[in-house]
Amino acid sequence: MLRQVLFLCASLLMAASPCAGAKPPEGPSQQPFGKGLAESKARASFYQADEVQSVYLTVKDKDLKRMVSKLPEIIDVPATFRWRDNTITKVSIRYKGNSSSHPNQTHKRSLLIRFDKDRRFFGLRQVSLDNATQFGSLFSEPMITEILRDHGIKAHRANYARLYLNNEYRGVYVNVERIDESFLENHFSDPNGALFKVDEGGPGANLDFMGDDPALYLKTFEAKTASAKKEPTRLVDFIKRINGTEAGEFAKSLETRMEVDEFLRVMAIMLFSGAFDQLTGWNPHNYFLYHNPVQDRWRYLPWDLDVGFAETAFNMILVHADWNAAWPVPLTGGPNPLVERIMADPKLLERYRKEARKILAKSFEPEVLCKVIDSKFSLIKDDLKTDPFPPRRSTVPSDRNYEGIVDSMKEFMRKRYASAILQLDNPGERPQWDRRPQGPPHQLVTKIQRIQKGAEEMKRNGLDITPIIRVMEKLGPLVQGGKFVEAEKLAEEALRLVGEKGK
Repeated sequence: MLRQVLFLCASLLMAASPCAGAKPPEGPSQQPFGKGLAESKARASFYQADEVQSVYLTVKDKDLKRMVSKLPEIIDVPATFRWRDNTITKVSIRYKGNSSSHPNQTHKRSLLIRFDKDRRFFGLRQVSLDNATQFGSLFSEPMITEILRDHGIKAHRANYARLYLNNEYRGVYVNVERIDESFLENHFSDPNGALFKVDEGGPGANLDFMGDDPALYLKTFEAKTASAKKEPTRLVDFIKRINGTEAGEFAKSLETRMEVDEFLRVMAIMLFSGAFDQLTGWNPHNYFLYHNPVQDRWRYLPWDLDVGFAETAFNMILVHADWNAAWPVPLTGGPNPLVERIMADPKLLERYRKEARKILAKSFEPEVLCKVIDSKFSLIKDDLKTDPFPPRRSTVPSDRNYEGIVDSMKEFMRKRYASAILQLDNPGERPQWDRRPQGPPHQLVTKIQRIQKGAEEMKRNGLDITPIIRVMEKLGPLVQGGKFVEAEKLAEEALRLVGEKGK
């Protein structure tokens, strides 16, 4: 199976079609707000789950050309933003994300809209429109965030938005609430705490203690608030406590410094939904840590939930087989001090399982989830007909259209639910790590993804990709056999062929 995903550069999923010129609706799509309506109600409407928003951006042609000509450098340009009857003239926009910064990208690009400090958008500093082209599924983030919030977890909101740029339809985007200072102000009683972001991982991303010097963690934990920049030692002390507390005192110690039950619920939801690229899964990244200064407690905030509901990701990450609901550290995952210590404490482990059973029954019953995904699909099905969005997921190469994605996700839901019930009812002994070879390193998986993207761009530009295909044919069996050092060397060779330098 691994060979199939590594052979993606040979098969190359179809390039995006030009954006059809769908006409914007005449005027605002909804009744405008009254002047006295509270900001919180307006924000709730902007992220309303069962409604596709219409966002209008006006940008001068010269600025649009400048944004593209500067790539891969990301620059801000001035724009006008309109939603319903609310128009804000002093905004800036820029591209966001790795795929959107690629100069030869032919799909629509993700956008970040930033508002002037004197004119917020109903209290929001930023609006994020994600293209989701990397994984091709519009469903994971809206579904997972709704489940998180339904279980009392402080999670961002996500729904859908049609984008009109200079009155030209640019497709359906995932409208994702940013986790920033506005998020803290809108969701926490005390928004003045330390907020740290772990984006692409790095030293200590798995909450492993590396030493008392805060500088050791700076490459990984980006300080997003003034408090975080001022007191990085708080983060170091928290990580040190996770790793250094005696076993008999660990549960009590963690309880005094972290919203433990909330984190246990996050663990279960990430596992049941197959959101594998989190601290709780295979790749320790895509999360925030927030310290409440009043309660002196930390919260884990998951982020970037665009992967999920896939039994085997990239035909190499065994999301279903290697992630046991009763023993929630992935069998082929890396070191995970926090989850390992929770599993090693009988009382904490039982608390996790109790939360997991409740969440499974309430939110992951297959027929319930199937109706949810059908409702999401029906919201945007007509809009997708003229959308350049690729009808596939890179995580599941066999997906070829949106109907296939929906069917594939439903099949995952059914299998995950059935296995989770059996595992939670009969935990047995913890599965052994030596059941199968260690999975591919995250760095190698990332390189393969970059090779795939580069080869797709070359093919769209009419270039010969036969040399890349030949390298990837050799690379697949090496990954299959667990020969990752040799596979890394071939991946470096393939990266050079697509015009990249390995890293």
